[in-house]
Amino acid sequence: MTLMKVCGVTNVDDAIMVSRYADYVGVIVMSKVATPRLVDLGVARDIANSVGCRKPVAVVEGVDLKSAVDLASRLGFPVVQYHGMVDIDGLRMARKYGLRIAPVINYNDEHGLSRVTELVDHDDVEYVLIDAPKVGYKSFEHGLKIPIDVVRRFGGVNKVGFAGGINPSNVGVILRYRPYLIDVSSGVESSPGRKDEKLVRRLYEVVRNGG
Repeated sequence: MTLMKVCGVTNVDDAIMVSRYADYVGVIVMSKVATPRLVDLGVARDIANSVGCRKPVAVVEGVDLKSAVDLASRLGFPVVQYHGMVDIDGLRMARKYGLRIAPVINYNDEHGLSRVTELVDHDDVEYVLIDAPKVGYKSFEHGLKIPIDVVRRFGGVNKVGFAGGINPSNVGVILRYRPYLIDVSSGVESSPGRKDEKLVRRLYEVVRNGG
């Protein structure tokens, strides 16, 4: 069964709603790219405390891994989705905080993609997310921002997820390749940073039924 993450949640009401459907609730707490989905730290802490048995994920970009782990720990997140270099020492460091890491690798980073097998085999990795660049991304088949060839290459690999232009209408294309996880943000929004329950539910139903 493919797991589902809804990212870019910006308020507690949306977080509670999303937690009824998704396995992971993603909150952007630091980003080097301007985004309306970035939240202040107080709101991030409130969201982390609001999602019950679902896992809140702190999405961090633009700082070193230790600073990212320290920030997520202070805010009460058990998982850090980290945009940056992750090595074995960094994973061991996160373990000392009681946190797990979800490394993000851009689909066009061949060196990063070559490390996927190494990363998913590590006990302290929650998942590895293959994503599109946030700036200068391209559009591919079915409106996706990630090439199907990359999905085909890593589909079915344990703990590997995909993001980039996924929505309820095209997620079935991704599901053909049996991904461990799909990550959706703008594809389930009524406006930037505001999640639409009808779209979230529709996505959930497609994922639950396997496409």
